[in-house]
Amino acid sequence: MSLESLERAKKQIQDFKDNYKKGVNDAIKYATEAMYNKVLEYCYDNNILNHVGAIEWEYDANKNIGRVWTNDWVIIFNEMGTGIVGKQNPHPRKEGWQYDVNAHGEEGWVYPKTDGTFGWTKGLPSRRMFYKAFESIKSEIGDYVDVEICKNVGNMY
Repeated sequence: MSLESLERAKKQIQDFKDNYKKGVNDAIKYATEAMYNKVLEYCYDNNILNHVGAIEWEYDANKNIGRVWTNDWVIIFNEMGTGIVGKQNPHPRKEGWQYDVNAHGEEGWVYPKTDGTFGWTKGLPSRRMFYKAFESIKSEIGDYVDVEICKNVGNMY
């Protein structure tokens, strides 16, 4: 062993550590993007087409955090459900969400439509686009991490 061989080993260990970390970070970024695409897919499957442009995703490389979100109430109401229908088909994570707030019950309510006519509804069931996407990605995250670590560390050799 020489000082030179120890320095080479030290550099290889640091390179491995850096590539391992890059693999984990890349996995979080790609998993976030995949979740975004799954949310869109579930929206399309539920015929929620006009508001998908309001669904966003971002990845913060400094914190290694990804998120998928929307501030669009149409998407939120479809995610969580509304009225008596939503109450009968609630979202699995309904903490803080209230169904049938105005107690219309089975009578439902009338609402104005964009064409000047009126519609009637009892509400919406929870369609769970975000929830289903999260559950799907949660079960796949290990695969994303494995692939990205192997790709980054594998490029060293």
